Amino acid sequence: MEFRIDFRPFRLEDARFINNLRQLESMESMLMGNKRPVSFERDVKWVQDVMMNDSQTTIYFAVTEQGKDDIVGYTSISEIDYRNGTCFWSGIKLDTRIAGKGWGTEVGLKILKFVFEELRMERCKGECLEEHEAGKRLMLKIGFQVDGLMRSAVYKNGKQHNQYIMSVIKSDYLHIKNERSL
Repeated sequence: MEFRIDFRPFRLEDARFINNLRQLESMESMLMGNKRPVSFERDVKWVQDVMMNDSQTTIYFAVTEQGKDDIVGYTSISEIDYRNGTCFWSGIKLDTRIAGKGWGTEVGLKILKFVFEELRMERCKGECLEEHEAGKRLMLKIGFQVDGLMRSAVYKNGKQHNQYIMSVIKSDYLHIKNERSL
């Protein structure tokens, strides 16, 4: 499979794009964390912290179009546990102008390739709100399986929400890799 996307480290100028994404109510309402106003200056500091962090348990990637440098989204892997071979695909945020064009699928597949081939993980988990149909559909499309539904797991927008927990294990990934020619 030829990817149309690349991953690169964050740059300070990415803070403007990230801050603009945070202002989108439609996007924030489907994510796990609580919505809160975030200033541009706060996002500059956050990007600086991500850039300078030497964490062995979290990795952030800016998503770009192949051969180009402008950020079109970002994604991350967290809770990296080298002893047990597990991690958490912490999510993805993409420019709304490219939504529905397969970019999310490519980001997810490229994350799985990195997780299983570079980090040598045994299991990658992901989570999404029960009502986040696009998120669930994306994860199923790239090979995640539903492990369960956690009831009343997330408080957001004034009420409790159920949350799917999903995962891909190495044997699943090997099948995905062959099927999609990764």
